[in-house]
Amino acid sequence: IYPYLLVSIGTGVSILRVDGPRKHERISGSTIGGGTYWGLCRLLTGSDSFSDVLDLAMKGDPSKVDMMVGDIYGKNSDALEKIGLPSDIVASSFGKLAAKQNPSEGIKEEDLARALLLMVTNNIGQVAHLNAKLYNISRIYFIGTFLQHNVISQQRLAYSIDYWSKGEKEAQFLEHEGYFGALGAFLLNQGIEHDNQQYKGNSNDVDPKLKKKRSMKRSFMSRACH
Repeated sequence: IYPYLLVSIGTGVSILRVDGPRKHERISGSTIGGGTYWGLCRLLTGSDSFSDVLDLAMKGDPSKVDMMVGDIYGKNSDALEKIGLPSDIVASSFGKLAAKQNPSEGIKEEDLARALLLMVTNNIGQVAHLNAKLYNISRIYFIGTFLQHNVISQQRLAYSIDYWSKGEKEAQFLEHEGYFGALGAFLLNQGIEHDNQQYKGNSNDVDPKLKKKRSMKRSFMSRACH
């Protein structure tokens, strides 16, 4: 199982490289996380809670807000084949609003909530992928309260890691993802001894102690484009 990246998404984002039991290092992070999303949603929507705004986002259409590659080159343009990008990939988050005389016209709260969620999630996925590439790590575990009941972000992270790495790296998601920080702090303070011997399995082995969700397959990830 080692080494792997652990990406903890709460108010902000912390990225740790884990090389074995108690062999870890915080290597990166981002100020753009769950706190960013919820703070901006409080300004842009009337939602009263994080769970409410996630429900709102499920009904939104981000293509009304985001400028897509197809909006620039055309949906059936020969240029798309030359640049190697599909028409439904985001070119600029919230970019369509910049060109509108009245940016709020025809836009619903759910569209803003969905587009903003994808923008924040894409940023997290990109930072995670670049760190995985820098440290030559293929497995990335995503945890944190931001992911609780957040199917949209889980789909997008799975799709993004697979897309940017051309299938060489994999996003993994854990059950009870919001409690791993508290559980780790609890175990660390119990004085449990480890033999510090690094796990010898290969990088494709699955740790039987982790009850993880299977990674999203391509048929599942393809739905995350929208």
